[in-house]
Amino acid sequence: MKTVKTIFMAATALMLAACADTDIPAFEVEKPAGMHLTDSLNAYGVLKSYVDRAKYPVFKMGGATSAGEFNKKGVRYVLDKENFEELVTGNAFKYSSVVKNDGSMDFSTITDFLDNAAEAGLSVYGHTLCWHSQQNMVYLKNIITDPNAANYLLHATTSEPKANPWDWELYYDLKTPLVKGVEYTIKMRAKASGDCEMAFWPGDGTNTQYLPSLKAGKEWAETSLTFTANIPITRLRFCFGKFGGDLYIDDVSLTAKGTTDNLVANGGFDEEDISSWTKASWLNFVYKREKDADQAGGGSFTEQTVKDTLTYAMGNWIKSMMEACNGRVKAWDVVNEPMSDGKPSELKTAGRDGDPKKNFYWQDYLGKDYARVVIKLARQYGGDDLKLFINDYNLEAAYNRNAKCQGLIDMVKYWESDGVTKIDGIGSQMHVTYSMNPEAQKRNEEAYVNHLKLLAATGKLIRLSELDMGLADAKGNTVHTADVTAEQHRLMAGYYKFIVEKYLEIIPPAQQYGITNWGVTDSPAGSFWRTDEPIGLWDVNYNRKPAYAGFADGLAGK
Repeated sequence: MKTVKTIFMAATALMLAACADTDIPAFEVEKPAGMHLTDSLNAYGVLKSYVDRAKYPVFKMGGATSAGEFNKKGVRYVLDKENFEELVTGNAFKYSSVVKNDGSMDFSTITDFLDNAAEAGLSVYGHTLCWHSQQNMVYLKNIITDPNAANYLLHATTSEPKANPWDWELYYDLKTPLVKGVEYTIKMRAKASGDCEMAFWPGDGTNTQYLPSLKAGKEWAETSLTFTANIPITRLRFCFGKFGGDLYIDDVSLTAKGTTDNLVANGGFDEEDISSWTKASWLNFVYKREKDADQAGGGSFTEQTVKDTLTYAMGNWIKSMMEACNGRVKAWDVVNEPMSDGKPSELKTAGRDGDPKKNFYWQDYLGKDYARVVIKLARQYGGDDLKLFINDYNLEAAYNRNAKCQGLIDMVKYWESDGVTKIDGIGSQMHVTYSMNPEAQKRNEEAYVNHLKLLAATGKLIRLSELDMGLADAKGNTVHTADVTAEQHRLMAGYYKFIVEKYLEIIPPAQQYGITNWGVTDSPAGSFWRTDEPIGLWDVNYNRKPAYAGFADGLAGK
């Protein structure tokens, strides 16, 4: 093999930058096979050099990185330093990366990263202060659980499975009939000695509305369904005749759309009175209120106590983060991914929008105004000059005609309607896919352009915050990295060019916070993120791809 003189991890330097960094010592290494660039890609400069500062004075060319890899000052450090102006970490600034099970916090990776970024002349974008995912569930659940209070549930025991769902039934009688035409959500935690389906067939004494089943398994899990009442329902009917064994339910709630009022009294069975729960006299099974053996001594505090506790915890988290950053992070995703996918005008909620065992939905505890709380704390501890963004995905999606984008815009307006809360910008994640179906791709492009127009009209800073691109064949199947053809690489490069150009064209320069390249390199097999997809501007060996040229051409307006 040939040897080449280059910088630091020299085998990749030509791919990382157009010129050498003289601050890093030179030495000789062997050049691995497959690291040669085509002349055309090699001729390109570093990515940030294509930003026209005269036209786009506030635009930041951003890149996502691993704090751990960057802190090693190896290949990735060189790539990031040469190509980007601002970095965001994939995980280092997230709650579960910092907060331990006892509530203590370790900011050492963050402070090292901030030191190294400053040395490299790069700004840092904070991701993220409040999110439902990657939270320390052990700590958060512990602080809202009263160790001195027993948790109660409803336990039904049936002798054997029967032929029909109605052979075992439990009823809950409502104090007030449900309103026809109104959307409701029934939700509960459930567990059973085996797989159990509870057909949900509410009625008004004469008519029955037949709805899908609620489900229980051997582990506690939340089960829920949303429906629109087509009769004035007075009785909730849970039919589990085909199940034999032990069924446990807890935290039963029924809420109308737009409210948090629980129409099921004593849904947590904390009070002794369960007279609203009944069964037919001829059904020979037993049900009773009892202590939860799995969570004995682990009931919840009152709603207000929980809210106060979590507000304090959020404040402590934000205060500690701001102290660790010491003014070196000027912009943040203050709230990440708030909007529901299925109900894009509403906030996410546990059960409907994700597993409550894996996710902690702050909005379920702090209420619809939770973003106001987080923003107030961020400005209190970080200063009024912080740029605070609400960040979400699928804002550009064609499948719902940008409904989630509009839902987020409306929610931002609501949060700011108090006259106090100030949200500086909106982040559109842009985890996009190029479709080999021409009609689908046309819809993708039209929806992307439309969402830019919607965002521009807000007058806020707009950031394409996590841009990466996969590939789908004409039938919608994911195309893996090794299977991408030269022509498909060319088409993906063209789509990158289109995305960047339209951002610069539609978003006014004063509102252009910038674009962050999220999938810097292709995702390897086994990765948790877009596994084995061709999402990078570089391949896994840090060779520039045609996508790099498309991105650069978009910045340059070629």
